[in-house]
Amino acid sequence: MDRRISTRAKLSQSLWLNKYVEGFPHLAELVEVSDSGLVIRTIREPSNRETSFTLELGIPGSAHRLWLRTELVRKSANLQALRIVYADLLERAQLRQLVRWNSAAA
Repeated sequence: MDRRISTRAKLSQSLWLNKYVEGFPHLAELVEVSDSGLVIRTIREPSNRETSFTLELGIPGSAHRLWLRTELVRKSANLQALRIVYADLLERAQLRQLVRWNSAAA
């Protein structure tokens, strides 16, 4: 059973972000997005037991950087599903726009 209430979209092109682990940025790829969560593909990061992370994401065509506070929902190999626990109104609107752009492209 799918419990999602937000529309989500798979990205049609690579979008990179910084995932902060123990205060240091680590490159990750955004795979799926909604206004309430993300699926990312980690590239290389230290092993740790943290379950909450800050993400820094740039949206193409915008100079604004999104700073999202997230928590780990599940992990499978190098894929991680993250719930957004804090994003301001502008960041939520930009995430919704990113979902619309990628839903229309699909």
